Amino acid sequence: MPEKVMPGPVPDTAGIREAVCIHTKKIYDSCKDKDCIEDLRFYPAQNCQAVIDRAVSIKAGKAELIYVYIDVEPIGFNRGFYTVDVRYYYKVTADAFVGAARPVEVCGLCVFDKRVILFGSEGSAKVFTSDARHGGEEESADRANLPTAVVEITAHN
Repeated sequence: MPEKVMPGPVPDTAGIREAVCIHTKKIYDSCKDKDCIEDLRFYPAQNCQAVIDRAVSIKAGKAELIYVYIDVEPIGFNRGFYTVDVRYYYKVTADAFVGAARPVEVCGLCVFDKRVILFGSEGSAKVFTSDARHGGEEESADRANLPTAVVEITAHN
């Protein structure tokens, strides 16, 4: 039988009889927020602390997001709801002025925490995916473009 290829939505008259499942990573709830981050604690790099101690003034430079840690936990008293804790790590650079000489660049780390509560379903399904990271390993380049396999199991009583 020749293959039928057609663009756009497939009408019922196309004669396609094969069922295809698509896993959409079910989105039950989402949020979007914009924060003005200020007054964060600055943790200088060890070699920059001596420069900061001698500085007359420090001028803010740039902040670069280097890592985001996300933790999702169920809320015990409210079935189907989850807390999502997000911790942002920023590399911050600044200019420290020591006397009348040229400014010295100093760098360090700033951390920002954010918590939201989202609805994530009341189902009792167990979901297993092939892209789960084991032991905090970084994703290697040869595995970066592999498809994700998802197995979802529900218990029927």
